[in-house]
Amino acid sequence: MCGIVGFITREQVKNNDLLEAMTDEISHRGPDGRGHFFYNNVGLGHRRLSIVDLSKAGHQPMHYLDRYTITYNGEVYNYVELREELEAEGYKFDSQTDTEVILAAYDRWGKDSLNKFNGMWAFAIFDKQKDELFLSRDRFGIKPLYYCQHENDFIFASEIKSILKHPSVLAAPNRRYISDYLSGGPKEYESETAFEGIYRFPFSSYVFIKRNNSCDTLLFSKFWELKPNTVIERFSFEKAKQYAKQYYDLLSDSVRLRLRADVKVGSALSGGLDSSSIVYLVNQQLKSMGREELQETFSSVYKSDGTQDCDESEYIDLLAKELNVNSNQIEPNEGDIPDEVTKLLRFMENPPDSTCMSGWYTFKKVKDKGVAVTLDGQGADEQLSGYLPYLYVYLSSISLIDLYKELPYFFRIPGASKFLVYAFVMAHFKALFGEIFLKWAVKKIKDIDIEVNLNRQLCNDVQTSLITLIHYSDRVSMGHSIESRMPFMDYRLVEFLANVPACYKMHNGWTKYLARLAFDKKLPDKICWRKDKMGWPIPEEHWFRGGLQEWFVEQVNMSSYFSESEKSNFLTKFHSGGNINILIRYLNVALLSKNFLEK
Repeated sequence: MCGIVGFITREQVKNNDLLEAMTDEISHRGPDGRGHFFYNNVGLGHRRLSIVDLSKAGHQPMHYLDRYTITYNGEVYNYVELREELEAEGYKFDSQTDTEVILAAYDRWGKDSLNKFNGMWAFAIFDKQKDELFLSRDRFGIKPLYYCQHENDFIFASEIKSILKHPSVLAAPNRRYISDYLSGGPKEYESETAFEGIYRFPFSSYVFIKRNNSCDTLLFSKFWELKPNTVIERFSFEKAKQYAKQYYDLLSDSVRLRLRADVKVGSALSGGLDSSSIVYLVNQQLKSMGREELQETFSSVYKSDGTQDCDESEYIDLLAKELNVNSNQIEPNEGDIPDEVTKLLRFMENPPDSTCMSGWYTFKKVKDKGVAVTLDGQGADEQLSGYLPYLYVYLSSISLIDLYKELPYFFRIPGASKFLVYAFVMAHFKALFGEIFLKWAVKKIKDIDIEVNLNRQLCNDVQTSLITLIHYSDRVSMGHSIESRMPFMDYRLVEFLANVPACYKMHNGWTKYLARLAFDKKLPDKICWRKDKMGWPIPEEHWFRGGLQEWFVEQVNMSSYFSESEKSNFLTKFHSGGNINILIRYLNVALLSKNFLEK
């Protein structure tokens, strides 16, 4: 887990001042070392966060066979198995790193090596023999990668702030992107960013760039695509048990692989089913390895007056006692929030849809405890239908007979009523007029595109809204120099769940039914069969309409980014009780401007 930078420029690189400046901007991503590589007009830079093989043998940029040089950010968890396969074919290794395995795999299989990697990555490999650069990003964009093309320069980096250090790049706002963000929220899965001319490298993709043709049109190729099972199937309890066993085994193996590290590993625990499942499986793996030390878990809690509706410490404490783990908890101090949110936006770069303070403070606690890696529960909701809007997608897809059987059970879920009304209306409309006419009518009336096949919707969300949440996880963890690993994003598990029929994900009033069945009697019933869902909530309403109101309003009012009419519009929304989540977008743009654009 590290930070990478690089460029192909017009002139031969004569010194490393530029690469040093670019890599120093992301020192938080790699506090344990740095390195630079030059070849004519190619420059590669690296900041190292030592996780596997802490020796100097893991230094980057790394060279292999006097032909390849790599700068790499991420972890390929199945590197042990790949190394054995490559050694059987005659490859030799000088380190215990996954980095060297990537280089050997690329020499053996070329671009097809990407399909063999189980992990997260963004890397650039320079092939001296072919005189070309090969760049790739993992299946879900867990590791960030940005690029910019300017005249004859091609520049890339793990974070935008490194690219802005290049003398040919200006920190200009992408006003179209920011306007769309203010009205509709962030879209980290799209190519454009909040900075004009700086783009996201597409996930699940790779590109070849010839050294002397760096500003030709980039031809990105996809190496992986998720395909859902869209067949509507009737529920069978026997099949449900089989699927639950497969799910448990895959998730358990995913956790096993993600425990590979030569540093301390902990878990982020929110108190919900997903993070609790990971904590349980980590404990099981520690026992199987004969390790008796207690697992360290990390949580943000809210026990102060006015914030308790965001507190999940009841469930966190219950699990900690049940599984005998060391529960490390932290509560954000309201007075520190202005400084912490400002810092966060410096690391986030593209504005998020909230302040992300629950995640930010959790990793602050991880850092204080000296843990370098955490396993986190991100990704399960989008694969197992954990959010309430999935209710109307699922219930409008099944037969009316099944709808009448299942609908009463779902009313037991807090906050579900309006989605169940939508489902009832949509299901009957579809039965009378058909799916095509239903979609047309909703588009005409509400101007939104709807989906009435749950697995298709989940597949779409895995490749859109989940990508945005994954971006947050990377930034709040790496802002504290912590590596966040996500067992639910193991591609084997993702492919399996995409193929599981929808009726095993929602059933008889339960979201994520398959996961609950898998962990029944392993986790406390109060967690496994919990009806309500919170998911790292943040008391932003309490903060920004309370003690921090003056600061909140001032940030937008004093921002040079917004016009007077935009500021007036913001104030009107704020004082009329507008949605705090939308108002926070204005705050985030103001802080983004202060961090980057006004400089």
